[in-house]
Order: sequence, then structure tokens, then C-alpha cells
Amino acid sequence: MKHRIRRGVVLVACAIAAWAIPGCGEDPEPTGDDYTQDVMREIFDGIRVTLPASIDPDVFSAPENQGEIFAALDSLARNAALLEAHAQGCNAEMGFLARSAERDAIEAKTSYRHGHYKRAAFVLRQIVESCVICHTRLPDDCGSRIAEEFVDEGVMASLPAHPRSALLIATRQFDRALEALEEVLTDPLTHPAIMLGPLTDYMVVAVRVLGDYERPIPVFRTFARRKDLWPSLREDVNEWIAALPSLQERTARASTVTSARAIIEEGEALDEYGDGQGSLLHFIAASSILERYIEAHPTRNAELGEAYYLRGILETRIGRNYWVTTAPFFLEESIRIAPKAPSAAEAIVVLEREMLAAYEGSDIEELPDAEEKHLAELRALIEGS
Repeated sequence: MKHRIRRGVVLVACAIAAWAIPGCGEDPEPTGDDYTQDVMREIFDGIRVTLPASIDPDVFSAPENQGEIFAALDSLARNAALLEAHAQGCNAEMGFLARSAERDAIEAKTSYRHGHYKRAAFVLRQIVESCVICHTRLPDDCGSRIAEEFVDEGVMASLPAHPRSALLIATRQFDRALEALEEVLTDPLTHPAIMLGPLTDYMVVAVRVLGDYERPIPVFRTFARRKDLWPSLREDVNEWIAALPSLQERTARASTVTSARAIIEEGEALDEYGDGQGSLLHFIAASSILERYIEAHPTRNAELGEAYYLRGILETRIGRNYWVTTAPFFLEESIRIAPKAPSAAEAIVVLEREMLAAYEGSDIEELPDAEEKHLAELRALIEGS
């Protein structure tokens, strides 16, 4: 069931990385807070035990393993709570990540204790997805020394290329992640119909994280020559190839919400009927401008509110999946920052749609009272009542 979507499913490793990194563009320096460093290492120890085991249902649920796994989950939950208490000085997004980390670590522990092994394993695997979201927000000019030790090479080598790429992104090994994704894209046995996720991941890492607009060109040219591509996808890929050089120049000098909006509008024009992916590269490029703008502009004004709104809209288009998304966070934050701005009225509409979509396929037919109350609070901010 998807009914936890409103605040996203963003787990422990992201909050750890965010807390460990003082700020992008700065070299990590010792803070003197040995206690916090110990908490983070305890969390990673819990992840090391539980995440590899969760991949195999028989291993994860085996009676002989349950003592060790539950102890690791218990430690994970306790230390996530301690981390959340230490994250009060973070910016809004980092605080969001830390609160989500505590909530989800507790859920994993509770699910496992009650024998809901599939649910516990599912939540644990979102650690990787969540780390991908966290570590692909901004350019790769900040690092996490702890994350380098996240998964050993034996676990990494045992995984197929696409899940391996996710782990590599989660541990900030971006060049190796691109290599793994290139394996996926050049594999003739993998049908193009399931390539959209790897294609999106590839562009996010290359463009938004590494700022490398040249490496994808030969990869996409090879991909476009596949005989099993349907015409519209081939056209989309060729549009990416054509757009990469100009977007490289534009994003390098762009630093305003206006410039991001212009790239978004240009991308939308490439996908007139909304049923293709020609706009995807433009959206990713625009998101990189918006992320940098949000990071550099702490003043809460209408322009920042629009930046959050546009970032949320883009996340609904380029996000990895409905289970793990920061789109609701960006949309809600845009309303709270500038409730009287035109973007706020649009944000509440999209936010409600996203919340309703999160329940699709579940046994819940209407939004719970708590969700309705939350939306009513945001509407009141917009209406000024």
C-alpha cells in the first residue's frame, strides 16, 4: 500500500549523509561532535546487517537469523531517533529527511517484530532509493566518508547492473554508477520498454550530479540505433542528443528561477501531447538550476516559493517512483514559504492529486482525516483564514 507517500519514504542513510556534510562546496571538517559521529556509525552498522539479508526472503526470515537482524533493526531505530534530535539545525529538507528516517526505521523494526518480513524488507530497501534521491540533489562537490563503506564489494558484485547502479549512487560512487547504467543501456537482451528508469537515472547522475553533458552523447547514439526501439522513443533520444550541448552552456551560467522556468517551458514544447519523454532532459537540467538556487537562497520569499513549486512539479515528472518521492515536500514547502503567491494555489492542486494517487491500488478509498486536516491547514494559509 502506498498510503505513506505524503511525506515520502526517506530513510536513514540520506539523513546521515546530510548531517555529515556541512554544505556543498565545502570540504567536510571535524565538528567536534564525536557523539553524533558515533550515532551515524551505529546506524550504518545496522544497515550493513539488515540490507543484504533483506534481498533474500529466506535469509531474512530464517529463525536462526532473526535475533541478529532484529537487534540490528532495534539499533537502527534507536539511533535514527537520536539523529533526528540532532538534525534540528538543518535546513527544511534535511529536517524532513531526518524525521522520515526516524519514522521509517521504527516501521521496519515493528514490521519485523510482528513477522511482516516482506514489509520490513521493502522499507529497508527504500534506504537505497532514498539515498539516491538525497545524493543526486546537488553537484558532486561534497562527499560522505562514511558512505564509502556502506556496502562491501561482494554484495555489489552479486547484483545485476541496474540495482548495482542504485547502490553505487547511494554510496556516491557516481562514475561506477554510470558504468553500470551503461551496461544496462547497451544490453541487447533488455527490452527498451523497461529502460526509462535507467535512462532517467543515467541523465540525473551525468547531468545534475556530475555536470557531464558530453558522456551521454555516444551512449545515446548507440542506444538510438537499437532496432527494437519504437519510433517515438528513438525521436526522444535523438532530441536529448541534440539538446545536450546547448543545455550544458545554459545551465553553466544559469542561476535564477527565471532561467530554470525557461528551460522547463522549452522542454514542454518538445512533448506537446504529454505522452513522450522528449522533455525529460530539459526537466533534469532545470532541476539542477533549482536545486542550486534553493541551496544558495535561504530567504523565504515569493521567488523561493516558486523555486520549490517548480522543483516539486519536476519531481512528479522525473521522480524514481511513487513509493519514494520528495515532490510532496517541495510542494508543501512552496505553500508555506509564499502562501499568497500564484504558485501556491497551483501547488495545493498538484499536492492533493499526488496524495490521492498515493492511495491508488490500496484498500483506502478516501484520504484519511489526518491527511484532509493537513490539506485544510495549507488551504487556510493560501486563503488567509
